[in-house]
Amino acid sequence: MMTKELFQKGQDLFIDGHLKESIEMFTRAHDEGYDPVRTYLSRGVAYLRKEDFDRAIDDFSAVVELSPDNERGYYYRALAEIDKSDYEHALEDLDHAIILNPERGTAFMARGLTRSELGCPEDAAADFKMAVAYSDIESTSFAHTFGNTRTFFDRSMALVEGERGPLRYVLTEDEIRKLEKWMEN
Repeated sequence: MMTKELFQKGQDLFIDGHLKESIEMFTRAHDEGYDPVRTYLSRGVAYLRKEDFDRAIDDFSAVVELSPDNERGYYYRALAEIDKSDYEHALEDLDHAIILNPERGTAFMARGLTRSELGCPEDAAADFKMAVAYSDIESTSFAHTFGNTRTFFDRSMALVEGERGPLRYVLTEDEIRKLEKWMEN
């Protein structure tokens, strides 16, 4: 198989949910000289979905080293760091990702959750306001990516629950409903 075909086979396997096999194909494509940024990014996402966060971080780190303007490398590395409760590094990566692509609503959502975890509810609220301005399609994607991080969601949602939830003072009811929808998907 040619390197591009190996890479495409890896993508097909990933889409079909065969993570281990997709990682093997991405590795073969990389070893045979296919675009390293694309192979590291794709393999990193497969590792992330497989909950192998250290390997995912390694691959995303390779992406940003090879391509410092690759917003997705920073974004996905932040997601892996969040899963490891490394919120400080996640925040740095999300800041980079948002600078490079200020239209990714899910990056604002992840940064808001990270900031809430770091005890910065006002900053989190500002990010949640930005996140809810984006489409529901993104919310489904976000919830799917973060499906294994339920405790993180629950702690963040506590900021909007009840009449005294600190975010209730800065978010509208409509924004809170949309935020809750993001969390439920």
